[in-house]
Amino acid sequence: MLLENISAYCICTKTLMLLALEIMQYVWSCNDLCSTLCLTGVSSGTFVVTQSPDHVFVRKGETVNITCCWKGKFERIRVNWLKNQTEIRSDYFINQPNVFLKKEEKKCYFLKISNIRPDDSGTYICKVTVEIPSLTEAKGNGTVITVKTGNDTGNNSQNSLYPGNPTNVIISLAVVVPLLLVTLVCYCTLRRKQGTNFK
Repeated sequence: MLLENISAYCICTKTLMLLALEIMQYVWSCNDLCSTLCLTGVSSGTFVVTQSPDHVFVRKGETVNITCCWKGKFERIRVNWLKNQTEIRSDYFINQPNVFLKKEEKKCYFLKISNIRPDDSGTYICKVTVEIPSLTEAKGNGTVITVKTGNDTGNNSQNSLYPGNPTNVIISLAVVVPLLLVTLVCYCTLRRKQGTNFK
């Protein structure tokens, strides 16, 4: 009887561990999908706009370049740059039979900020509006610029470059803790049965 109980406990533990692995793989695949969607940007229908980089940490006086790209052929496009939801720049791109702008060929547009200052810190979003042939709008996923001052230390910037994701920690705990509790219940039940058998 003791061997049967031990065998049942081992099977229970093995099953729980396999279940935990499957759940964690699912969580990781969801995170990968989320990362892919975030890197792709925000789309409207089949019109997709991508923006990079996601985060920039620079010192005062340096230069920052933000890239905004889109897919598809359109006759006229308007590109707006927003800083903290306020428009700071607007440009038009026109595609004519014999006039094809160089920036339009690459389907990318660049925002260059030279001699950057602390008040340039903020979230920059590229908004692309197709005006012809049909009105369509899409935005990039945004670029967060942080201008470091002389008081910033290297450790602070390093911690900012690799921020922790509390969502992943919460999900992991939500998966692991119940499994540990179930394992503990199985173990206690087994010990109780063993005590009954010995009596």
